[in-house]
Amino acid sequence: MTNVIDLTDHIKDRYDEHLITKIKLRRIRDSIEEKLNYYSNIENNELAVSLSSGRYSAMKLTKLIGREETIQFFQDCIETASRS
Repeated sequence: MTNVIDLTDHIKDRYDEHLITKIKLRRIRDSIEEKLNYYSNIENNELAVSLSSGRYSAMKLTKLIGREETIQFFQDCIETASRS
């Protein structure tokens, strides 16, 4: 019992930052989509909620990642929506 094993050294080997990021992004996305659906229902106006969230997204993304990547992101979203 004199040798104490530091378990955190072993946990680091299994830590996958990419996986954690994906899980966090999915959680955030799902939470925000639920809130937007909620507001669409209580306001009875999907268009207003969609325009407001789209405007917020476009403005923030342009500042964070730039114009071209923002446009590409929205194009990808439109493609995904067109397939479903």
